[in-house]
This record gives sequence, C-alpha cells and structure tokens, in this order.
Amino acid sequence: MTIIADKDRATVRDLLARELVHDVELVFFTRSRSSPLVPGPRDCVTCDETRELLEQLTELSDQLYLTTHDLASDPDAGTSYNVADVPTVLLRRLEVPESAASDSAPAQHGAVPNIRFLGQPAGYEFSTLVADILDVSKAETGLAPATLEAVRSVDTPVHIQVFVTPT
Repeated sequence: MTIIADKDRATVRDLLARELVHDVELVFFTRSRSSPLVPGPRDCVTCDETRELLEQLTELSDQLYLTTHDLASDPDAGTSYNVADVPTVLLRRLEVPESAASDSAPAQHGAVPNIRFLGQPAGYEFSTLVADILDVSKAETGLAPATLEAVRSVDTPVHIQVFVTPT
C-alpha cells in the first residue's frame, strides 16, 4: 500500500535533498497486533500504517534512518526513552564523528531525542513531521533570539508538550 502519494514523493524527495543538513534518525516504537481472534487490550490500530509511512519517508533520502522497536516482543525497549504508548516516533539528529565519516551509516554519538510524536503523523501532521525532521537536521528552532535567551535561563527541568490536531 502507498501511504505517501506518488505525486507527493518527488516533492518531498526534493525538499529533503535541498534542506537536510545532518542525518536524522526516526526511532519508531510499535506494538504488534494480537491475534485477530483474540484482540489484546493494548493493540495498536495505527502502528502498521505508521511503520509503512516512516519506511516510505526514509526511502526518499539517504540522510534519514529508521530504527524500529516492538514493545510487544521487547517491553523494555522503550525504557531508556521513557516510551510506553504506541505508535511513538522520536526524531533525533545524528552526529557523525570524523573517524566514522567513511562508514555507510552514521554513528549515534551525541544523538539525543529532540522531538517526540505520539500517534500516526499522517494527514495534516505529515507536513509537521517533515518540517520537524528539517529543523532537527539543522538544529534550528525558529525561535526569536530573545525567546532562546529566556529558555536558556530556565534552570529547572521543564516538560513541554505541543498537541497538533487539524481541528
């Protein structure tokens, strides 16, 4: 099944080729579905479609990498990222040390999760996902210098959540 329409693939491919600066890893947390005869209490209705969307997206650029963790087969996989709900996608910029620059895949040294999506990033949310991938790649936020200065002055841990919905 095609999640990203054929007519949109070239546009997204060109945008990624033009705008990506550093490699970005999409860390996807999923949960396999239970048997159709015995549904589980924590089935993920949109995980398969989300995986397919992410696979198609990463096929559009050699600077995007997809890592998948199935919480059904490995419940502890999300512990280090504090992930319990699925589907969850973490975006993180990958730093490539000069000594590893010749390797085919980037090293993960210095890579930390920057943005977390809960739910399927499809429809209107797909453009947000692509924009966030570009921002993570460039290490840019789009915030005004005064706002960045105010954020840097915060000296206590803060948990910020942004909810995206077409309505």
